[in-house]
Amino acid sequence: MPLTTPAVAESDAGYSDLPAPLGRVVAEYRVEAATAMAYRVQAGQYIQIIDVEGSQCSDFLAFAGEQFEQELDATVTRTLNGLAMPRAGLHGKYFSQTMQPLFEVIQDTCGRHDNFLLACTARYYEDVGYPGHPSCSENFNQVLQPYGIQPRPGWSAVNFFYNTAVDCEGAIVGGESWSRPGDYVLLRAGCDLLCASSSCADDVDPTNAWNPTAIHVRIYDASEEFPQAMGRRVSPTAPVRLTRDSAFTPRIRELTQYLVEYNGFWVPNSFANYGPQAEYWALRERAVLLDLSALRKFEIQGPDAYDLLQMAFSRDLAKLSVGQSAYGCLLNPHGGIIDDGIVFCFGKTAYRYVGNCDTDADWLQQVADQYGFTVSIERMSDQLHNLALQGPLSRDILRPLVQFDEPFTNLDQLGYFRFATGTVSGEGKTIPVLVSRTGYTGELGYELFVHPDRGAELWDLLMQAGQPYNLLPMGMLALDCARIEAGLLAAGREFDDLTSPYQAGIGWAVALKKPDFIGKAALEQIKPHPPKVAVGLVLAGNEVAAHGQSVYPVGERWRVGANIRATDWTVLSG
Repeated sequence: MPLTTPAVAESDAGYSDLPAPLGRVVAEYRVEAATAMAYRVQAGQYIQIIDVEGSQCSDFLAFAGEQFEQELDATVTRTLNGLAMPRAGLHGKYFSQTMQPLFEVIQDTCGRHDNFLLACTARYYEDVGYPGHPSCSENFNQVLQPYGIQPRPGWSAVNFFYNTAVDCEGAIVGGESWSRPGDYVLLRAGCDLLCASSSCADDVDPTNAWNPTAIHVRIYDASEEFPQAMGRRVSPTAPVRLTRDSAFTPRIRELTQYLVEYNGFWVPNSFANYGPQAEYWALRERAVLLDLSALRKFEIQGPDAYDLLQMAFSRDLAKLSVGQSAYGCLLNPHGGIIDDGIVFCFGKTAYRYVGNCDTDADWLQQVADQYGFTVSIERMSDQLHNLALQGPLSRDILRPLVQFDEPFTNLDQLGYFRFATGTVSGEGKTIPVLVSRTGYTGELGYELFVHPDRGAELWDLLMQAGQPYNLLPMGMLALDCARIEAGLLAAGREFDDLTSPYQAGIGWAVALKKPDFIGKAALEQIKPHPPKVAVGLVLAGNEVAAHGQSVYPVGERWRVGANIRATDWTVLSG
């Protein structure tokens, strides 16, 4: 049965409850609450499934072939991707039962869906005491019947916006959908498809916030080009922000397709023709270049800039002079780590904080307002991207390229946790940079901060200069090995806002002798007897310690403490 482009349906209806179209719409459908709809899509076209009012699930089916003999298979999809749920990027395709790709995820602003459960069934509602209740599976049977597709008591579907997870006991648990009004998934058809979308009928539990509402479907022309992206909200009230490239990502894409979302950016996990082991040993023996632009940068200026950071930051900034930096933490009143990062001192009224979270600025502003400090906090992450040149040969590579402003005359004068402005020159180009002798690997290394407009040039220049030294690009998999071996922390792994510096193993970064700072009283109580501490475990063999594995004393069957968790242990593979 040949497929044709569907007629434009309601595309000019001017719905006021929808986000603006992403491109040229060739068809548009409103799936009313507790109903379903079938529609056709041609190869290359895009399918945008929009949650109109928020907290509403939408089950999705796809069929291909002359007799619709190819159909979406969740088990095959999970197996081939190695993921519970495909996501935008390299592992974003959904497959049929014969392992043929049907469609792929291009954008996703929600990030929580279900790929395990059936679309809701009449049997489910009967079991919970609602016989005769409408169900997505029955609705699918009705809309697919004109295409000769036999009815089923339960359809295996992709349940978009459905909030499920697998708990530590292996049970599939769920709750109210995470999606907000206007959240969507954008799919690209890999072949001609017959699709069906539902507005889930479930109003007997929190799945759809007890109130089914409409789903909207837009079909975009195949000539459109949409970037792959995941949506992130840095706080519950913040607008969604799609994954973005750094200044260096175009160069990185020429070397690998294995990019993953990290902190709102696309970053390489590893590079083609190398892999994490080769990249790791290049770091340890020679030098590597890695993109750390996902770090967040904030300018803190004003007459009370010093006082604000003395109150909010764990280190004593009285010991910093211009051109020095210090690693430490932003703390909350009970001594937990809000974030870790580095403070750069440009003067007593001008500092830069480099951390992990956009919300760091909100916290600093909250502290400033509470104490009446006169400061300005400017977000600089979009104006400063940074590369890390790390490894024992990094100085040899960078030395002939860099020229500093006063007081430094050469790279050898730049000590640990020192920074300076200057230029990197070569191939007829001169690029303004800030060079910091810092890193996240435990090796000799430097970080170079540059305006995004000059990022690609800086990448090219450093890679060219590194060729005689066999410089390699480095991805996140190798970086994770290196930073764990060096005992360096990662937010959400070794610490969270309930973990104190003494528990995370960085008590040395707390200046308890400061007259006052946020969390001081709590930390004075925690320091003598922290409830748990981070320790390093060196493994005797080549095994890799995986998250959740238990730790046993030799010859015993009972466990030591808890399972291996990033908040309890720093695991060193040796």
